[in-house]
Amino acid sequence: MGGRRGPPDGPERPLRGLPGGRARPPRPSPPDATPPEDGRPGERDPGDSDRPGRRGPGDADRPGRRTPGDGDPPGDGSSGVVRPLRPLRVVPGGGPPPLRVIPGGAHSPGGTHSPDGAQAPLEPLDGDGQAPGPALATTTSRPLPVPGARRRASRRRWLAAVLALVLLAGLAVTGRVVADRPRAGTASTAAPTTAGTVVPVRPSPVVATIGTDGFSYGMVAGAGALWVVGSDQVIRVDPDSDSVTARIPVAATGSGPAAVAVGAGAVWVPAAVPSALWRIAPATNKVTGRIPLGSPLRGSISVSAAGDTVWVACCGEARPGYPGSSGGRLLRVDPHRKRVVADLPLPANPAAVAADPAGAWVATADGRVLLVSRKRNRVVATIDAGGPLGFSQTIAVGSTGVWLADPFHEQVVRIDPKTRRVTARIPAGAVTTLAVTGDAVWGLSSMGLVRVDPARDRLAAVAPDPDLRRARFVAADAGAVWTAGWSSVSRIDPHRVGP
Repeated sequence: MGGRRGPPDGPERPLRGLPGGRARPPRPSPPDATPPEDGRPGERDPGDSDRPGRRGPGDADRPGRRTPGDGDPPGDGSSGVVRPLRPLRVVPGGGPPPLRVIPGGAHSPGGTHSPDGAQAPLEPLDGDGQAPGPALATTTSRPLPVPGARRRASRRRWLAAVLALVLLAGLAVTGRVVADRPRAGTASTAAPTTAGTVVPVRPSPVVATIGTDGFSYGMVAGAGALWVVGSDQVIRVDPDSDSVTARIPVAATGSGPAAVAVGAGAVWVPAAVPSALWRIAPATNKVTGRIPLGSPLRGSISVSAAGDTVWVACCGEARPGYPGSSGGRLLRVDPHRKRVVADLPLPANPAAVAADPAGAWVATADGRVLLVSRKRNRVVATIDAGGPLGFSQTIAVGSTGVWLADPFHEQVVRIDPKTRRVTARIPAGAVTTLAVTGDAVWGLSSMGLVRVDPARDRLAAVAPDPDLRRARFVAADAGAVWTAGWSSVSRIDPHRVGP
């Protein structure tokens, strides 16, 4: 079929199963080899080509077998006996190999695999591709391997291996998640149990929440109350009743209050347009005066008061790519004269100001702290402290020193006002606002409400309440700590903020 001739008959017939129909060169027969006798049982006639497992000359058109074509040199079968051939490769989907497998044969490199996975040696072939007669007499027929069975078994093994890997990965992830869970007792909103024992839960430090009915722009504690500035008013909160006791309107025509400070005998609120410093009497909760500040205020606006002086920092404009390089203004206001007594240029954009009897400490947006002398009305010291973010309470002053929030390096910086040097850098998370009392420094950071111990220069406690992490301002006074969010104020019991 297909225009090809079948193999020649007789002794010129090539051995079967070799690529291209070529036979291995003949070799001398072993001395003890005896040619089979005629008529011995198991010997096959040349015409017996329809026996299962054997191919005759007429089977050239079966798939999976190659028939010697034209031009192939015939093998020399004159010797009658040849050495065992190397095992043939079985093409997936093809027919069974032409060699017979003898069960129980010894393992040899030239053997083939039996259906049960064992190896068996190949029998020598005679000139017509058949095994000698005696071997056929002891050979039993076994089912041949099913085409594709090895591939399916390999796929099953791969599938089992993949499932085992997935199971191991799941167990590893589960163990990692369990190991990374917070330990019992660190959360303030859950009560986990361990082996049937209830772990005590730390109570929330928030003891009261007061609504402010609007956005808060600043907050300060002093003069026996908490003062919160909103869009067009100043709210007074009584710490004894935890309630709003007064709402004082600040009716500026162009803008509302921008910040708030307590000191120099009053509550001070700067407004940007028209620029003015509003004075509120704590005893009457009324506006008792407005001091003009000159040109309109812009940028970040902050205020602080100490002794008989009020300081207002403003008007910084950073150029693109040069933060804090455009400078700003620091206004010194005399409350007795009710006017600005000094308008001082600053070398960098002011972010916040904090005053003490010696003068004003100005935190700049490029990470410096400027000391402006009250006596000289000029900058007398520049301290490279870190990188303030620009909040109005970035810097705070108390009896323990000058404290700066450095959110870029996630630390609180302590400055000695006498030596004008940085004496400590305390890791506390990304702190943005600070408040100082006699024995603690309070701040809001990415960790929550933090308390720094100034006696040891270390982080003493953290309150990781979710509401505290969302707060924007912090204030502290004797016996109470306050935080302000978007439309409410929370009172904190400092004794509940423990390590």
